[in-house]
Amino acid sequence: MRRSVVRRVVAAEWPLVCVLAVCAAGVLVVLSEHFRRGTVLFAGGLVLAAGLRALLPSESAGLLVVRGRLVDVITLAALGLGVLLAALVVPPPA
Repeated sequence: MRRSVVRRVVAAEWPLVCVLAVCAAGVLVVLSEHFRRGTVLFAGGLVLAAGLRALLPSESAGLLVVRGRLVDVITLAALGLGVLLAALVVPPPA
């Protein structure tokens, strides 16, 4: 019973699961002392969220829907590009 509920939730929220997987992979890469690669991967997760929010209908986007489509896409894209810029500009820790 419990597994079927988890499967249904994951199936319904696949866009968010994909974004969280990419962002978690980025964090793991950063923790393995690859600062720039991990941060770029994390930024990619945010840009992926913006893309999914832009392309998917609101009913399919699940928990990526917070406000209106335009506000969500602009916010996620700005955050993704900001993190990417930080990854490229900030020198990695010595």
